[in-house]
Amino acid sequence: MKMFRSMRRARDVREQIEGLITRVEIEMVSNASEDVPIRKAITAGYYYHTGVLSKGGYKTVKHQQTVHIHPTSSLFEKLPRL
Repeated sequence: MKMFRSMRRARDVREQIEGLITRVEIEMVSNASEDVPIRKAITAGYYYHTGVLSKGGYKTVKHQQTVHIHPTSSLFEKLPRL
């Protein structure tokens, strides 16, 4: 059962990477030594999860939604510089 979950998770990650590659219009090629498209796709996905410091917390870059750092995060106690 554990192997099944691991394989399903690997498939889900692969599908996410494929979606990111398609969204940023990078050609999908199969070449084990060429990892630049994969790195570009992953980096493009990070952009949508970034936040900018504002009054009362952070706002997401894409949708301007107010978000907060989770209390269990190592960054929770640190005060950002303005």
